Amino acid sequence: MSERLVIIFFWLAFMTYAAAFVFYLYLFVNKRQILSILAPTLAGLGLIFQTLSIAARWKSVGYIPLEGAFESYFMFAWALVLILLVIEALTKIKFLGAWVLPFVGTLLGIAWVKYESPERLSDVVKNTWIILHVTVVFLAYSGFIIGAVFAFLYLVQQRQLKKRHVNLLFRRLPSLEVLDDWSNKAISFGLPFMTMTIITGIIRAVKEFPAWYRDPIVVTTTITWLVFALYLSLRYLWDWQGRRVAYVALAGLAGMLLIQVSRIFPAFHKFG
Repeated sequence: MSERLVIIFFWLAFMTYAAAFVFYLYLFVNKRQILSILAPTLAGLGLIFQTLSIAARWKSVGYIPLEGAFESYFMFAWALVLILLVIEALTKIKFLGAWVLPFVGTLLGIAWVKYESPERLSDVVKNTWIILHVTVVFLAYSGFIIGAVFAFLYLVQQRQLKKRHVNLLFRRLPSLEVLDDWSNKAISFGLPFMTMTIITGIIRAVKEFPAWYRDPIVVTTTITWLVFALYLSLRYLWDWQGRRVAYVALAGLAGMLLIQVSRIFPAFHKFG
Protein backbone atom coordinates (compact mmCIF):
# COMPACT_ATOMS: atom_id res chain seq x y z
CA MET A 1 0.00 0.00 0.00
CA SER A 2 2.85 2.42 0.84
CA GLU A 3 4.40 1.95 -2.58
CA ARG A 4 1.06 2.62 -4.26
CA LEU A 5 0.91 5.91 -2.36
CA VAL A 6 4.43 6.72 -3.55
CA ILE A 7 3.28 6.50 -7.15
CA ILE A 8 -0.01 8.35 -6.58
CA PHE A 9 1.65 11.28 -4.83
CA PHE A 10 4.49 11.24 -7.38
CA TRP A 11 2.07 11.89 -10.23
CA LEU A 12 0.05 14.40 -8.22
CA ALA A 13 3.29 16.32 -7.61
CA PHE A 14 4.30 16.09 -11.27
CA MET A 15 0.93 17.36 -12.53
CA THR A 16 0.82 20.13 -9.95
CA TYR A 17 4.31 21.30 -10.92
CA ALA A 18 3.23 21.24 -14.57
CA ALA A 19 0.21 23.42 -13.74
CA ALA A 20 2.45 25.75 -11.71
CA PHE A 21 4.79 26.05 -14.70
CA VAL A 22 1.89 27.12 -16.92
CA PHE A 23 0.85 29.76 -14.38
CA TYR A 24 4.44 30.97 -14.07
CA LEU A 25 4.63 31.41 -17.85
CA TYR A 26 1.31 33.23 -17.91
CA LEU A 27 2.51 35.41 -15.03
CA PHE A 28 5.57 36.32 -17.06
CA VAL A 29 3.38 37.46 -19.96
CA ASN A 30 0.54 38.97 -17.95
CA LYS A 31 1.80 40.33 -14.65
CA ARG A 32 -1.40 40.00 -12.64
CA GLN A 33 -1.43 39.90 -8.85
CA ILE A 34 -3.59 36.77 -8.67
CA LEU A 35 -1.09 34.87 -10.82
CA SER A 36 1.79 35.86 -8.55
CA ILE A 37 -0.13 34.09 -5.77
CA LEU A 38 -1.42 31.08 -7.70
CA ALA A 39 1.88 30.07 -9.32
CA PRO A 40 4.00 29.71 -6.15
CA THR A 41 0.98 28.28 -4.30
CA LEU A 42 0.71 25.48 -6.86
CA ALA A 43 4.47 24.91 -6.65
CA GLY A 44 4.12 24.68 -2.88
CA LEU A 45 1.24 22.24 -3.22
CA GLY A 46 3.36 20.12 -5.53
CA LEU A 47 6.10 20.16 -2.91
CA ILE A 48 3.60 18.90 -0.33
CA PHE A 49 2.53 16.04 -2.63
CA GLN A 50 6.16 15.20 -3.28
CA THR A 51 6.92 15.25 0.45
CA LEU A 52 4.05 12.81 1.02
CA SER A 53 5.47 10.57 -1.71
CA ILE A 54 8.88 10.67 -0.01
CA ALA A 55 7.27 9.87 3.35
CA ALA A 56 5.44 6.88 1.84
CA ARG A 57 8.65 5.62 0.26
CA TRP A 58 10.47 6.09 3.58
CA LYS A 59 7.84 3.95 5.29
CA SER A 60 8.12 1.36 2.53
CA VAL A 61 11.93 0.99 2.66
CA GLY A 62 12.44 1.73 6.34
CA TYR A 63 15.12 4.41 5.90
CA ILE A 64 15.61 7.80 4.26
CA PRO A 65 14.92 7.18 0.55
CA LEU A 66 18.27 8.11 -0.99
CA GLU A 67 19.18 4.81 -2.63
CA GLY A 68 18.65 4.10 -6.30
CA ALA A 69 18.28 6.43 -9.26
CA PHE A 70 14.55 6.94 -8.71
CA GLU A 71 14.97 8.10 -5.12
CA SER A 72 18.08 10.18 -5.87
CA TYR A 73 16.58 12.18 -8.72
CA PHE A 74 13.27 12.46 -6.89
CA MET A 75 14.94 13.91 -3.79
CA PHE A 76 17.05 16.22 -5.96
CA ALA A 77 13.87 17.63 -7.52
CA TRP A 78 12.37 18.09 -4.06
CA ALA A 79 15.40 20.07 -2.83
CA LEU A 80 15.37 22.23 -5.96
CA VAL A 81 11.70 23.20 -5.52
CA LEU A 82 12.23 23.91 -1.83
CA ILE A 83 15.13 26.28 -2.50
CA LEU A 84 13.23 27.86 -5.41
CA LEU A 85 10.31 28.75 -3.13
CA VAL A 86 12.64 30.09 -0.43
CA ILE A 87 14.46 32.33 -2.93
CA GLU A 88 11.19 33.55 -4.44
CA ALA A 89 9.98 34.48 -0.97
CA LEU A 90 13.22 36.35 -0.24
CA THR A 91 13.54 38.13 -3.60
CA LYS A 92 9.85 38.73 -4.38
CA ILE A 93 10.70 37.59 -7.93
CA LYS A 94 7.64 35.49 -8.65
CA PHE A 95 8.45 34.20 -12.12
CA LEU A 96 11.65 32.33 -11.30
CA GLY A 97 9.69 29.08 -11.40
CA ALA A 98 9.23 29.51 -15.15
CA TRP A 99 12.98 28.94 -15.52
CA VAL A 100 13.57 26.41 -12.74
CA LEU A 101 10.55 24.10 -12.99
CA PRO A 102 11.72 22.69 -16.37
CA PHE A 103 14.76 21.35 -14.49
CA VAL A 104 12.38 19.86 -11.91
CA GLY A 105 10.25 18.23 -14.61
CA THR A 106 13.35 16.76 -16.23
CA LEU A 107 14.55 15.32 -12.91
CA LEU A 108 11.14 13.79 -12.21
CA GLY A 109 11.01 12.34 -15.71
CA ILE A 110 14.41 10.69 -15.22
CA ALA A 111 13.30 9.48 -11.80
CA TRP A 112 10.23 7.78 -13.24
CA VAL A 113 12.20 6.11 -16.04
CA LYS A 114 14.61 4.79 -13.38
CA TYR A 115 11.86 3.66 -11.00
CA GLU A 116 12.62 0.51 -9.00
CA SER A 117 10.59 -1.22 -6.32
CA PRO A 118 12.14 -1.21 -2.81
CA GLU A 119 12.77 -4.96 -2.95
CA ARG A 120 15.48 -4.45 -5.58
CA LEU A 121 17.48 -1.93 -3.55
CA SER A 122 20.26 -2.39 -1.03
CA ASP A 123 20.42 -0.84 2.43
CA VAL A 124 23.68 1.04 1.81
CA VAL A 125 22.17 4.39 2.80
CA LYS A 126 21.70 3.27 6.37
CA ASN A 127 25.28 4.50 6.70
CA THR A 128 25.31 7.99 8.27
CA TRP A 129 28.11 9.26 6.04
CA ILE A 130 26.23 8.24 2.90
CA ILE A 131 23.08 10.02 4.09
CA LEU A 132 25.05 13.20 4.76
CA HIS A 133 26.98 12.87 1.51
CA VAL A 134 23.87 12.54 -0.65
CA THR A 135 21.88 15.21 1.20
CA VAL A 136 24.48 17.94 0.86
CA VAL A 137 25.03 17.22 -2.84
CA PHE A 138 21.35 17.91 -3.55
CA LEU A 139 21.58 21.25 -1.74
CA ALA A 140 24.75 22.11 -3.65
CA TYR A 141 23.25 21.23 -7.03
CA SER A 142 20.09 23.20 -6.28
CA GLY A 143 22.05 26.32 -5.38
CA PHE A 144 24.21 26.00 -8.49
CA ILE A 145 21.25 25.52 -10.85
CA ILE A 146 19.44 28.57 -9.51
CA GLY A 147 22.66 30.60 -9.55
CA ALA A 148 23.22 29.62 -13.18
CA VAL A 149 19.62 30.57 -14.04
CA PHE A 150 20.19 34.04 -12.59
CA ALA A 151 23.46 34.27 -14.53
CA PHE A 152 21.70 33.31 -17.77
CA LEU A 153 18.97 35.89 -17.19
CA TYR A 154 21.67 38.47 -16.48
CA LEU A 155 23.23 37.82 -19.89
CA VAL A 156 19.82 38.02 -21.57
CA GLN A 157 18.98 41.31 -19.86
CA GLN A 158 22.40 42.81 -20.60
CA ARG A 159 22.12 41.88 -24.27
CA GLN A 160 18.76 43.64 -24.49
CA LEU A 161 20.16 46.76 -22.85
CA LYS A 162 23.14 46.77 -25.18
CA LYS A 163 20.87 46.56 -28.24
CA ARG A 164 18.37 48.99 -26.68
CA HIS A 165 15.55 46.46 -26.96
CA VAL A 166 12.54 47.22 -24.78
CA ASN A 167 10.41 44.12 -25.14
CA LEU A 168 8.33 41.95 -22.80
CA LEU A 169 11.36 40.10 -21.46
CA PHE A 170 13.11 43.37 -20.66
CA ARG A 171 10.13 44.69 -18.73
CA ARG A 172 9.70 41.51 -16.69
CA LEU A 173 13.30 40.82 -15.68
CA PRO A 174 14.78 42.52 -12.60
CA SER A 175 17.71 44.91 -12.87
CA LEU A 176 21.17 43.65 -13.76
CA GLU A 177 22.29 44.36 -10.20
CA VAL A 178 19.59 42.14 -8.71
CA LEU A 179 20.27 39.26 -11.11
CA ASP A 180 24.01 39.45 -10.53
CA ASP A 181 23.61 39.65 -6.76
CA TRP A 182 21.30 36.63 -6.51
CA SER A 183 23.45 34.57 -8.84
CA ASN A 184 26.29 35.22 -6.43
CA LYS A 185 24.17 34.39 -3.38
CA ALA A 186 22.87 31.12 -4.82
CA ILE A 187 26.34 29.93 -5.81
CA SER A 188 27.76 31.05 -2.47
CA PHE A 189 25.07 28.90 -0.87
CA GLY A 190 25.89 25.88 -3.01
CA LEU A 191 29.70 25.82 -2.80
CA PRO A 192 30.02 24.97 0.92
CA PHE A 193 27.62 22.05 0.41
CA MET A 194 29.61 20.86 -2.60
CA THR A 195 32.73 21.06 -0.43
CA MET A 196 31.00 18.93 2.21
CA THR A 197 29.98 16.51 -0.54
CA ILE A 198 33.59 15.98 -1.55
CA ILE A 199 34.84 15.69 2.04
CA THR A 200 32.19 13.20 3.16
CA GLY A 201 32.71 11.19 -0.01
CA ILE A 202 36.46 10.99 0.53
CA ILE A 203 36.08 9.98 4.19
CA ARG A 204 34.12 6.89 3.15
CA ALA A 205 35.95 6.18 -0.12
CA VAL A 206 39.50 6.03 1.27
CA LYS A 207 38.49 3.12 3.49
CA GLU A 208 36.75 1.02 0.85
CA PHE A 209 37.90 2.18 -2.58
CA PRO A 210 41.68 2.72 -2.82
CA ALA A 211 41.44 4.07 -6.38
CA TRP A 212 38.57 6.47 -5.59
CA TYR A 213 40.40 9.42 -7.18
CA ARG A 214 40.09 7.79 -10.61
CA ASP A 215 36.32 7.51 -10.42
CA PRO A 216 34.73 9.57 -13.28
CA ILE A 217 32.20 11.17 -10.95
CA VAL A 218 34.93 12.17 -8.51
CA VAL A 219 36.89 13.75 -11.37
CA THR A 220 33.93 15.64 -12.86
CA THR A 221 32.68 16.72 -9.41
CA THR A 222 36.12 18.11 -8.59
CA ILE A 223 36.20 20.00 -11.89
CA THR A 224 32.75 21.45 -11.19
CA TRP A 225 33.82 22.46 -7.67
CA LEU A 226 36.88 24.21 -9.11
CA VAL A 227 34.75 26.14 -11.61
CA PHE A 228 32.38 27.45 -8.95
CA ALA A 229 35.28 28.11 -6.57
CA LEU A 230 36.84 30.13 -9.41
CA TYR A 231 33.55 32.02 -9.74
CA LEU A 232 33.66 33.14 -6.11
CA SER A 233 37.40 33.82 -6.22
CA LEU A 234 36.99 36.08 -9.23
CA ARG A 235 34.22 37.97 -7.47
CA TYR A 236 35.83 38.43 -4.08
CA LEU A 237 39.55 38.49 -4.87
CA TRP A 238 39.58 40.21 -8.28
CA ASP A 239 36.27 42.08 -8.00
CA TRP A 240 34.80 40.58 -11.17
CA GLN A 241 31.08 41.12 -11.62
CA GLY A 242 28.37 40.85 -14.21
CA ARG A 243 28.95 39.31 -17.61
CA ARG A 244 32.37 37.75 -17.05
CA VAL A 245 31.40 35.78 -13.95
CA ALA A 246 28.02 34.91 -15.48
CA TYR A 247 29.86 32.90 -18.13
CA VAL A 248 31.79 31.12 -15.38
CA ALA A 249 28.49 30.20 -13.67
CA LEU A 250 27.21 28.70 -16.93
CA ALA A 251 30.48 26.77 -17.28
CA GLY A 252 29.78 25.36 -13.81
CA LEU A 253 26.32 24.27 -14.96
CA ALA A 254 27.97 22.50 -17.89
CA GLY A 255 30.20 20.77 -15.33
CA MET A 256 27.11 19.52 -13.52
CA LEU A 257 25.82 18.03 -16.76
CA LEU A 258 29.20 16.40 -17.22
CA ILE A 259 28.82 14.76 -13.80
CA GLN A 260 25.58 13.14 -14.96
CA VAL A 261 27.18 11.97 -18.21
CA SER A 262 30.03 10.39 -16.24
CA ARG A 263 27.54 8.05 -14.55
CA ILE A 264 27.48 5.86 -17.64
CA PHE A 265 31.07 4.75 -17.03
CA PRO A 266 31.77 1.83 -14.66
CA ALA A 267 32.91 3.05 -11.23
CA PHE A 268 32.26 2.64 -7.54
CA HIS A 269 29.60 5.37 -7.79
CA LYS A 270 26.46 3.52 -8.79
CA PHE A 271 22.78 3.42 -7.97
CA GLY A 272 21.14 0.54 -6.18
